[in-house]
Order: sequence, then C-alpha cells, then structure tokens
Amino acid sequence: MTRTKTSAAVAWVWVSVAMVVGASGGQETDPQAVVPIALPDLSGMHEAVQTQVGEAYAAVQTLESVVGGERQAERSAAFGELGKLLMAADVADTARMSFENARRLSPEDYRWPYYLGHLALRRGDLPQAADHLARARLLRPTDLAAQLWLGFVQIELGEPRQARAVLSDALLQYPDSAALIYQMGLADLAVGQHGSAVALLERALNLSPASNAVYEPLGLAYDGLGETARAQEYLERAGGRAGPDYARGAAVAFPDPLMGQVNTMLRSPSALRELGLQAGGRGEWTEASRRFRAAVELEPTNATIRLNLGSALLQTGAAVDALAELQEAVRLDPGLALAHYLIGALFERGGRDTEAITSFQAATTGDPNLVAAQISLADALRRTAQLEASLVPYQAVIHRAEASFGEALALVRLGRYQEAITRLAMAMELHPDEPAFPNALARVLATAPEDEARDGQRALDLILEVAEEHKTAAVAETMAMVLAEVRMFPQAVEWQRFAMGLATDSALPEVAQAMSVNLTRYLQNVPVRTPWRDDDPEYNPGPPVEPDMFGEPQP
Repeated sequence: MTRTKTSAAVAWVWVSVAMVVGASGGQETDPQAVVPIALPDLSGMHEAVQTQVGEAYAAVQTLESVVGGERQAERSAAFGELGKLLMAADVADTARMSFENARRLSPEDYRWPYYLGHLALRRGDLPQAADHLARARLLRPTDLAAQLWLGFVQIELGEPRQARAVLSDALLQYPDSAALIYQMGLADLAVGQHGSAVALLERALNLSPASNAVYEPLGLAYDGLGETARAQEYLERAGGRAGPDYARGAAVAFPDPLMGQVNTMLRSPSALRELGLQAGGRGEWTEASRRFRAAVELEPTNATIRLNLGSALLQTGAAVDALAELQEAVRLDPGLALAHYLIGALFERGGRDTEAITSFQAATTGDPNLVAAQISLADALRRTAQLEASLVPYQAVIHRAEASFGEALALVRLGRYQEAITRLAMAMELHPDEPAFPNALARVLATAPEDEARDGQRALDLILEVAEEHKTAAVAETMAMVLAEVRMFPQAVEWQRFAMGLATDSALPEVAQAMSVNLTRYLQNVPVRTPWRDDDPEYNPGPPVEPDMFGEPQP
C-alpha cells in the first residue's frame, strides 16, 4: 500500500508548537499552532477515496515540514481541503480537527467556522453549531447560507426572537429568498405571531411550490388564527409525507456553495451515484448521466449504477447508449428486473415486439411484483394477438385499472363476451372514477354478436351517465352504437357524425374515415356487432413506434 492511500496505518502529523514566555515566566500556547491529527483507517472506503484523502493528507504533511509561522494561508487551505474530504467521507472527528487547524491558521476565513457549524449540527450539538455559525456570519455578514443556518439553529434551540433578528437582516439583503422567508415564518410561528407567519409561509410556498415542508407549519399557523378549514387542508397535505407528491420536493432549497463543494468532491462510486440521483430528482438528466458515467468508470462491474446510467440516458433521448448500458447491467446481474423492463420498453418503442416480450418476461421472472413489467408484457402479447397468453400477466396485477381494462379487451377479442362483461362490471366497482370501464361495458352490451350478451337499456343507462362529463370521440362513438342497438337510428347518426368531427378536430382524419363504416350502417338502420375495429388503438396498446430510434429503420 502506498503512503498516499494510508489505508491501515495510523499516521500522525506532528508540528512544533511555538511557545511564548510571559513576563511571569509562564508559558501559553500560540493560538495559531495546529494540533496533531490522526488519519484513521481508510481501508473500508473505495480505493479512489483512499487516494483522494491520502493525497490531501500528503499535501498537509509537506506543508507542515515548514516550521514556525510561515505559509499560514497555504497550510490553512491544505487542512481545509483535508477537512472537506473527511467530512464528505463522514469521518467527522478528524474533519473537525482539520477545520480547527485551518481556523487557527486563518482566523479571518469564514469557511472554517461554517464547516465546523455543520459538523456540530450533524452530531446534534446545537449550541456549538450556533457559536460556529455566528462566527461565520460575523466574518461574512452577506453570506446567505450562514445566516439561514444560524436562524434555523436558533429556532431549534428555542430562541426564535434571536432568529428573527438574524433573518430580518438577511431578508434586507435577499428579499426574495424562499428559504429565508420560510425560516422567518417559522420564527414568527414560534413566537405566536400567526398572522405574519401565514403571510410569510404562503409567500414562501408561492415562491417555491414544490416545497412541501411548508404545509405543516402553514397549517399550524392557520390553526392559530382559528381558520380551521384552511388549517386542516394544509395539515392533511403534510400528512402525505410518504407519498410521491411529498417526495418530489420537501425542502425549501437555497444556494449553499460551501456544502455543495463537500457534497461533490468525493470520487467514490456511491457518492457520484448519489449526486446522479439528486440531479435526476431535479430533472437534470444530462448532469445525472455525467455523474453516473463517472461512477461507472470507477466501478464498471456495478450493475445498479449501469442501470442508473441507462435510465438517465433514456431521459436524454440517447436510446442507443441507454440500451448498451442496460444490456451490460443485465449481463452483470441477470436478475435485475428493472433493467430488463427498460430494455423491453426500448424495444417496444422501436417496434421490435419479439425482443420486447422476451425482456418483459425476464423482468417479470426477476420480480413478479414489478407492475409496469407485467402490464407491458400483457399489452405486448395482446398487441401481437397472443391473447390467451396475455391474460396471465394481466391477472397477476388485476388490481390495477389498466390491467383490468386490458384483460377485458383481450376477452372481447377472444369472443368471450360474457366474461368480459363480468370483468368490466367488477372493474367499475373497483375504479368508480375511471370512465373507460362504463364506456367499454356499454359498448360490449350494445354490440356483442351473442344475443344473450346484449342489453341495450343497460348500455344506454351507462353511456348517458358517462356522456354527461366526457365528450370524447370514443364516448360519442359508443353512444351511437348504443342508440343504434335501441333502434334510435337518427340519433345514432347524429352522434356518429359528432364523433367523426371530434376525431377530425384532433387531427385524426384516418380515424374519422374509419368511423364512416358505422355511419353507413346507421343510415341503413343496421346496428353494429363489432365493439372495436381491429385497428382501434385500444385493441393495440403500446407507445407510438419510432422505427428509426436505433439507427436504420426496422423492416
């Protein structure tokens, strides 16, 4: 093991501690003298991180060979860089000692008390955090992050009035900072100023609508004003912290360049992957791809990171590169169900259904609970007329509305109309807000070739209720089918023409043309006995095909 990696040995930086002799002959420690630092065992870290820390440590060693008070700024910066790396690597105690040394050597540099404040926050020492952050603010009064964090800590310490003083000064400098306004709202809430708390928190939410952390204090502020309904509204929204809406953006974000440096400096696969995930969460897919690719370079056999990279590349539109990364992921880990699913989705978009089905099958084998893979497999099988086979994956996730709908249409295509009617009726019970089910049921009841399966009056009752709220081409076409079944042909003609007009208005003239076949039947007083045309999109589920997405168009 090279010295710079220093994986197992405990190394020490020893420096001469200058002493001054007082008038009485006593001795005092020079406040600019540094203390010995033990670099801990790094063997559990990734080799790239060991190298980074080792190199930073070596830089400190080199500078510390200069005795006395020389090159203090350089020495301070070297200790600071070492501290940031150790902080990023979660080696808190040694990081703290490094920052303390950096602060002793450059007491006017606000960065070192700022980082010390964050380390104190991490270990839960709020009074110490407040002291360090107050020093950082004193050294850099215009720093937004130092003022924000100091205000936060003071609120947590039960000192909201002190926090208000700090935050008020900061708001004069940054009047449109959502994070500052939010913290000021928390401070006002803590001192019982509910009216101003509401105004501030509403403004923070207006500036940062995705910041779901505002909901709970805003609800409490409204409750303090006696506005129970508004309070309940926000408190209920705050109660969904485990749901997808909350996960999209709980925090009130603000620029924090110093902590940003710490969070981005480690060259470890896990750290880079985390940065990629964060970038993806912000919708910055190019940045996410860059981070994931750097992680792959450090750990090329990590299937999960390959999956992350492939997923991010998909979002950027780089289909060929995405496919390559995903295929490498499943080569490294054949059981990686999500990677198989994404490969299938790519093949599906490219019009390569046979390969898509194979990948979807691998995904459902790897994880039978991967709902998206089960539905995609079933849709692909139904799309390719493998109807009996499609029923199995649909039924595996039949609790999902799209699975229930797909199963019913597969049964219709199989000519099993009574089963389809039963399934659609059950689905209506399970998904009362989904209009596709009563629309489809009305269509089958009106058009099934089997006399015993048809029920025109029941179909009419269903479609009249749907049509009150949903004026779509599909609903209008179903209405025409039902009216024809109950022998109201003039009205059927009107609704069919209405449906054709809607299709034309939606830039689907070919669909309108296909609808003309049924219009001719209604004009001849003949009902329809085909619920859906063979080319109807509902019979052919799946994304639009992009035949040239992999380069040359597929035959």
